[in-house]
Amino acid sequence: MAFKSGDTISVSTYPRTDSFNTDSMLHVSLTGNMGPSVAAAPKPSTAPARCSTQPSGIPLRSAATTDHQPPEQLAKLFEVIRAVAVAETRTDAVQTLTQEISRRFPDSTVRCGLGDSKLRRLYDQRLGWLAPESGPREQAAKQWPDLADRPAGVFRKDSAIVLCLPQGDSSQQCVVWVHPVAAKDVFSQWLQTVAGTVAMVFWSRPNRVAPKAIRNLTRRTLAVAGVVVLAFSLLAFWPVHYRVACLARVQPLEQRLVAAPFEAVLLSAVVKPGQTVRVGEVLASLDGRPLRLEREAIESEIQQVCKEHDTALATGRIADAQQAKLRERQLSRTFELISDRLNRLDVVSPIDGVVISGELKQYVGAPLELGQTLFEISPMQKVAIEVEIPAHEIGYVKTHAATRVRFAAIGGPSMQLELDDLYPSAEIRDDENVFIGRIEVDNEDGKLRPGMQGDATTFGPVRPWIWSWVRGKVERVLWWIGY
Repeated sequence: MAFKSGDTISVSTYPRTDSFNTDSMLHVSLTGNMGPSVAAAPKPSTAPARCSTQPSGIPLRSAATTDHQPPEQLAKLFEVIRAVAVAETRTDAVQTLTQEISRRFPDSTVRCGLGDSKLRRLYDQRLGWLAPESGPREQAAKQWPDLADRPAGVFRKDSAIVLCLPQGDSSQQCVVWVHPVAAKDVFSQWLQTVAGTVAMVFWSRPNRVAPKAIRNLTRRTLAVAGVVVLAFSLLAFWPVHYRVACLARVQPLEQRLVAAPFEAVLLSAVVKPGQTVRVGEVLASLDGRPLRLEREAIESEIQQVCKEHDTALATGRIADAQQAKLRERQLSRTFELISDRLNRLDVVSPIDGVVISGELKQYVGAPLELGQTLFEISPMQKVAIEVEIPAHEIGYVKTHAATRVRFAAIGGPSMQLELDDLYPSAEIRDDENVFIGRIEVDNEDGKLRPGMQGDATTFGPVRPWIWSWVRGKVERVLWWIGY
């Protein structure tokens, strides 16, 4: 049974010749941390008074008038009750009760035991909690069966007194042994009168309590819950720009492909991807030996055709001379073509930039086809950032929308940009249907490289903050119910 502040307990005192006058009733008020208060009210009746909170079955003793003044003994009783009432747990109550009683009997040994049909725990005022194999614990265990069913009260056993504090109708029992005690000790006689009250106060203590921080928090549960709900509501419905999570890629703004000018064998590769090149710088070399042999053969054929032309004119064969002249022109054009190819054996860069692709060292000595791509070159002073916007979010993104882009490869703060352009048609990238937004940025420091990936956030219209998280789920639910 738990006591609350303001609860009043009426305690009857039973007259003894060495105690106090019979014509008094005591009222005990347990008022929380302020301690108990005592009030004495006259009762003209000579019939013995009864404790309104004492369980039935507790033996009552008669008492006679005594010369001892009640306030001194009552103060000691109330100190015991108050100390037990403020104990946090039942374990603390055992220790407190033992220490408080030992203060009233300084020359005695006080032990307190807890149990039901058997003794479970035993506390000694000097030794603390005793182990099961200790001598005092074994001695108390032998006496326990005779005390387990005793009602609330003080009983004398040889030179000791035993205070029994049962828990109502249950089998739980708390027993306090005090040894030795004088035969006519006044405090033990007064303790008999409030044994039932001490029992109820003792068993009102919980077995265990939560940590103090949790208990303090529990006391303010409603206030804390209200603050949390209010903070969450303000945060959830705070108006912010709708955010669309996107993927960002760096692409070259201007790109030139360098292809094989004719069919030839790759003689050497001078540059590699990532290298900066200038206009006219040699990128690779082609093998010209087959062309030189072919040009020499054509040059011999031209000389032969010229002789045939001159002979035909000398002999008057005009038709043969004309055919020889036509043949000479054809061979001359082939000669010029081969000569031009020999002049282009060195593949050069058409622009200033960085070699994006073109690792050809493993292809040295391999034949190249006409138009085969050898290198990809792009200027790096200015690049484009392509923002891949999911197709289901395109309705919330407009041209010139504010966009935040960050590339983990270069670190640093995010770039605050705007979409320069938004492509009207969707594309399939990484098996996802996306729309492409394009942003042109300066790259004088060369930190941004083509192919670099990062994260981007495009800001749409103003919506509640929580809308960014629940919009997709709400739309799927509406679709499922047929909206």
